[in-house]
Amino acid sequence: MKLTKHSWLFLFIACLIAGFFIVYNFFNPRYPDKVINEGACYVENKTNKLSILLYCNSSDYFLYKGMPIGFQYELLKMMGNSLDMEISITYSDSPDFIKEHLHGSDYDIIAIDVDSTELGKRSLVFSLSHSSSYPVLVQRIEDESASLRKILYVPAHFPGTIVLDSIPGDDEFVIMRSSTMEADEMFGLLQDGKIHYLVSDYNTAITLLPFYSDLKISNQIGATYRRKWILNPANKKINDLINNWLTNFKQTADYQKLCTKYFSPKSKFLHNASVEKRHGRISQYDKIIKKYAKKQHLDWRFVSSIIFQESRFTSDGLGVGGSFGIMQLMPETAARYGIDSTSNIEQQLWAGIQLISFLNKLFIDIEDEMERSYFVAASYNAGPGHIIDACNLCRKFGDNYQLWENVKVYLALKSEKEFYNDPVVKNGYYPGRHTIRYTQQVMERYQAYKITLPR
Repeated sequence: MKLTKHSWLFLFIACLIAGFFIVYNFFNPRYPDKVINEGACYVENKTNKLSILLYCNSSDYFLYKGMPIGFQYELLKMMGNSLDMEISITYSDSPDFIKEHLHGSDYDIIAIDVDSTELGKRSLVFSLSHSSSYPVLVQRIEDESASLRKILYVPAHFPGTIVLDSIPGDDEFVIMRSSTMEADEMFGLLQDGKIHYLVSDYNTAITLLPFYSDLKISNQIGATYRRKWILNPANKKINDLINNWLTNFKQTADYQKLCTKYFSPKSKFLHNASVEKRHGRISQYDKIIKKYAKKQHLDWRFVSSIIFQESRFTSDGLGVGGSFGIMQLMPETAARYGIDSTSNIEQQLWAGIQLISFLNKLFIDIEDEMERSYFVAASYNAGPGHIIDACNLCRKFGDNYQLWENVKVYLALKSEKEFYNDPVVKNGYYPGRHTIRYTQQVMERYQAYKITLPR
């Protein structure tokens, strides 16, 4: 059949309309949980869990008496509790690693200060400010001589803008920016007299100065800037919750206490924390834990995280069911290793580490060492039988039983009759949510220990 002129026109218009809908549907509306933002695709988080990537700098994260603390660490935890949302924190001391995740949905919050000049053309979504800081000049107390070379060293990834006009003799200064060296390392060089002038943000400086009695802040050398979290653009509801919480919380006395705790030059907490941090340790039992952990081919920091969770390194606690001592071993388990409540702390540590080693070997088919640690920590709390039950359920229902994220779902389901009566379950009913929280806390702390302390 021969097409008329009008038929060709109709066919052309129909093709245009079809093409429009193909392109339109490809980029947006059929996927309301996705946002296309300058080439990056962001997916909305519809769970009750906030995934956070935290940059571990000196003021926002460090260890004190075996416990992770820091301004942003505490602030994020407070927010999670207030919003009744589960907080999962990934720690990193690499700004480059963090910046690889700026344009994606792996994290709902990325807690790092970013220099806006580094962002290029790609836009980011920021929260309201959670705090502020400003650039300061740090130098040795006795270095007042005009003969010193006026080289002003700036750490890598420094977020503030430096204004030399505020420094006496500013025309004599030459700025030297590092592409790799962070502020913590530069403070050490300054203390040793290898450099004479250093730029730091105020928050970092006030946290580190208690470690370095020969150093001082001499000038503010730039404007105050607001510190903000980087958010996932697709999380419109969650982002509104975060911003509303920040608005309200910053008006409270708790927020003022938090700022005073971390940012006041007179903070006794910072002084005490610096004394503890100088030791570079988790507890007074580090040496013993390292000795026995090494014999069992375990990471002593993982062992220490379990011990902290069980007893906070105290030995006089008595738990539910009669668990005792620094490792909170049950009497029947302790007897298996030849100890009881009268055994000394080193014997208790030896027995507990033997148990952790046994659990590690029990799950040796999980090849990824970090993944296996979740199963070991959970088994230390619940007993391996309940964790194996959850693995069996996971396998039965077609999920990967070697991933803790999958297995913990079935551990929680073991409190429901349909699941604890399943033929693959051998250990019956178990309320697994406590163990899931326990495991998350152990692993989060372990990850924090790995960032801070050498193996």
